[in-house]
Amino acid sequence: MTIEEFLSENEVDRGAYPVDVKMLEAAERAVNVKFGEALTEYLLRYGYLAYESVELYGMNARLGLDSNLVKQTLYLHKYFPKTRGCVALENQGEGDYYIVNGEDEVLEYDTGLKELTHTNLTLFAYILQRFEEAKEEDSV
Repeated sequence: MTIEEFLSENEVDRGAYPVDVKMLEAAERAVNVKFGEALTEYLLRYGYLAYESVELYGMNARLGLDSNLVKQTLYLHKYFPKTRGCVALENQGEGDYYIVNGEDEVLEYDTGLKELTHTNLTLFAYILQRFEEAKEEDSV
């Protein structure tokens, strides 16, 4: 299944106020990270995505640089220097963050252990996996 198929078959929340390229460029400057192609596509096309218990960070035109993706990325960069060069994607709780680098690879950062681990997933593969997990949990 592709991310598009999942989105068309399920009730997935997405941003109502899309950002434009100019706003993305401002966000890149603010967090000092060049966004990868997939992250750029994600933000331009969806803004953010949420399904069941999974809420991914994103941006919208109303909040601009106050969007949660920018604010959480700046927070991580300030307090956890190993995350620099990456953008915040999801906080799964208990200090467990998922971040995406400029090559659209998703990494896990554990703030307690201060460890960075590769998930071996690209951005859209990660999103699809998380949504499928949430759907499975919901059906149990």
